Amino acid sequence: MAIVREIEKRRAYRAYSTETVDKETLVRLAEAAHMAPSSANNQPWRIVTVVDQKQLDRLKETLSGGNYWAKKAPAIAAFVTDARWSMRLANRDYAFFELGMAAMAYQVQAVSEGLVVHPMAGFNVDEAKNVLGIAEDMTLEILMAVGKPGDIEALNEKHRESEQGPRQRKPLDQIMSFDVWHERLAPPVKS
Repeated sequence: MAIVREIEKRRAYRAYSTETVDKETLVRLAEAAHMAPSSANNQPWRIVTVVDQKQLDRLKETLSGGNYWAKKAPAIAAFVTDARWSMRLANRDYAFFELGMAAMAYQVQAVSEGLVVHPMAGFNVDEAKNVLGIAEDMTLEILMAVGKPGDIEALNEKHRESEQGPRQRKPLDQIMSFDVWHERLAPPVKS
């Protein structure tokens, strides 16, 4: 059996059209996230989808310079969680893992809708939380640009090459093993 088409096709593309995405479609993306699994059915994620142009412009001001391309996106979804909203076992907080599953379901649905979606870590968290009215003690984990495919000529050369180039993934034997841990699985430690 092949990998599900939407998972295989999903990439963090950067070329966006400014054309709006209808709210019904954006609700379906949230519904897909809503169906993600969670411990004890806690569903410890919240999604704030920004489409109002004034509010969207304010949120886009919080993006880092490297995310210049996201300023064309007609919608940005903010994924929020708090470790207290889900289980904690043996010093393991499950809320972040569960938010990740919801975020992936959201992305898979976006691909099935013919949209591009790109998770972003490059933004000023405090400013974005202020714009969105998110409490200081909650975690704004990720922003996702959402929209229809756009013109890659609006991207810098590096990003144009990335959009058109082959998908780069680590060899499978670097990320999985059977039965026991293998040292080849340990990636270089980031400083």
